Amino acid sequence: MNITTNISSALRTACSSFRRDERGTFATIFGVTAVAVFLSAGVALDYTRLVQSKSVINSALDAAVLSAGNRMAQGEPVNANFRKDFENFFLANVEGRFGVPSNAHITSFTADPSSGKVSATASAEITMAFMGIAGSPTVTTASTSEAVFSNDAVEVAMMLDVTGSMGGQKIADLKEAAGDAVDILLPIKNTSGKTRISLVPYSSAVNAGPYAKKVSSNPSFACVTERGGSQKFTDAAPNSGKMGAASTYCPGQSVVPLSYDPAVLKSTIAGFQASGSTAGHLGVAWSYYTLSPSWKGVWPAKAKPANYKKTNSRKIAVLMTDGEFNTAYTSGWSSSAFAEEICKQMRKDGITIYSVGFDAPTQAQQ
Repeated sequence: MNITTNISSALRTACSSFRRDERGTFATIFGVTAVAVFLSAGVALDYTRLVQSKSVINSALDAAVLSAGNRMAQGEPVNANFRKDFENFFLANVEGRFGVPSNAHITSFTADPSSGKVSATASAEITMAFMGIAGSPTVTTASTSEAVFSNDAVEVAMMLDVTGSMGGQKIADLKEAAGDAVDILLPIKNTSGKTRISLVPYSSAVNAGPYAKKVSSNPSFACVTERGGSQKFTDAAPNSGKMGAASTYCPGQSVVPLSYDPAVLKSTIAGFQASGSTAGHLGVAWSYYTLSPSWKGVWPAKAKPANYKKTNSRKIAVLMTDGEFNTAYTSGWSSSAFAEEICKQMRKDGITIYSVGFDAPTQAQQ
C-alpha cells in the first residue's frame, strides 16, 4: 500500500511540475507559427506575381486585339499571316516583362470581317515558388479580349501637353501613350487612309510651322496664339479671323495635320521635349482645326478633314495633359474658360472628346 501511495504521489508531483515548467515554450510556439507565417508570406508573393502576370497579359492581349481589328477594318485580308502578325504583336508586349513566363501564348483567335468582331484568348502557366509546397506548383492563367470594329472612316486629333510641368517621367509616359495609339490605330501596312491622326503639341503657344503663313496675323512667327473677335471659339476658316502671333516659346515640333503615315507621326512624337507654360486652350483649338472641314483650304490634300456628321465617318479628339491651363493672351479670358467654350462648339459639331490625365490635380480634372 505504501508503494502504491508513493508512486501516486510521485506522479502527481511530476505532473504538477510539468504544468508549471514553461522552459522552451516560446521556442515551441515560434517553431509552429513561424512555418505558418513563412508559408503565408510566400503564398502572398506568389499571388502578387500571378496578379502582375495576368495584368501584363491582359494589356498585351487588349492591344493586340485593337491592332488586329483596326488592320481588318482597313481591309487587310484575314489569313495565316494576319494571325501570325497578331501573335507577334502580343508576344512583343509580354516577352521580358516582369513575372510573365516565356510560355505565354495565344490559345484561340478569331477575326470576322463581316461582323467586324475580333476575339482572342491567351494563356500562361505560372510557376509558384511557395504554393508548390501546398501541392500547387503551377497555376494556369487565361485572359480573353474581344472588340467589334466598324468600317467607318476615323479622324483622331491628339492634343499633347509638352509644357515644363510634363518633364521627367510624365513626358516619357505621354510619348509612350501617343506612340502606342499610333501603333494600334495605324498598322504599318495601312494605306487606305480610312484612319488618320493629327498631332497638336502645345506649351506657351502652338507651332504652326509651314501653315503660319496661312493663318497668322504675323507669318514671320511660327508660334501662334488664340484669335480674338467673334470667331475666337469657332472653327471658321482663318481668313475669318487670323491667329495671334507670338515670339514666345512654342514646341520645336509643329502641328501635324491628319496623316496615315505612322513613321511621320512617331518621328514627331519622339522629338517632344517638355518646356514652357500651359496654354491648353490653344491645343484644344488646333485639335478642332485639324478636324474641321472649314480648314480644308489650309491643309494638304491628304490631310483635308471630312465634312461634319458625314455617314460612316467619325471625328475624335484626345486631350493629353497633366494639369490646369494657366496661360492665355486674350484679356478677360482664362485658358480653361477659353477651352471650355471651344469644347462646346466641338461637341455641337459631333466631335467626341476624350481626356487623358497624367497625375492631374483634382481641380484640373473637373
